[in-house]
Amino acid sequence: MSMAAVGIRDLKTHASDIVERAEAGEAFLVTRRGKPVAVVLPFTIDAEDLILAHAPQFIRLREEGRSDLRKGKTVDWKTLKAKGRELNSNR
Repeated sequence: MSMAAVGIRDLKTHASDIVERAEAGEAFLVTRRGKPVAVVLPFTIDAEDLILAHAPQFIRLREEGRSDLRKGKTVDWKTLKAKGRELNSNR
């Protein structure tokens, strides 16, 4: 999804129009002095997926997982499931 950038001053001035456009499906990156500070998303967009896709910890874990996969360091489903049960039982 691409996002149009909008400065805070423009957001204040055109908030009603921007919200209407968001309702219609557009997404906006809000900037302050050219730096990203927030997003305005249509309610139908799964914001959690968008946030995770850009979260440094998630990106690092995803890259580590892809690297392990390329190296053949994978875990079979039974082992993974047992590890999950073990972790849940320790709570």
